[in-house]
Amino acid sequence: MHGEIANAFGETIQSLWGPSSPHASFAPRRLKWKTGHFAPQFAGYGQHDTQEFIAFLLDGLHEDLNRIKKKPYIEKPDWKPGGGDRELAELGRECWEGYKKRNDSVIVDLFQGQLKSTLVCPECHKVSRPSWRSNA
Repeated sequence: MHGEIANAFGETIQSLWGPSSPHASFAPRRLKWKTGHFAPQFAGYGQHDTQEFIAFLLDGLHEDLNRIKKKPYIEKPDWKPGGGDRELAELGRECWEGYKKRNDSVIVDLFQGQLKSTLVCPECHKVSRPSWRSNA
């Protein structure tokens, strides 16, 4: 987004909290316009889902502020069947290190982490292999 979301957000925060801000109220029109420009689902003045907006805003800020300019190709490591807790912890560490090689911003530092999920079939009780996702 070439820094446009980050700049619009920064101007909004500066207008709200800056030392020379005389505003008793403030309408974040530039942030609203930039958001609608990059995410047309937020254009217009209809009611929108707040969680979707926050997810878009954090993702946009992350991309604008990402310190990694040239993202390397990273192959995600696979789970080896039969592994225990130690191997699972190692897989999680490898996945997170790979994610951080492509994503390094203040948004990652403050809002993102890992989620381990395991699925169990309610009928046959088969357990799926654990998967790691990095997300906000």
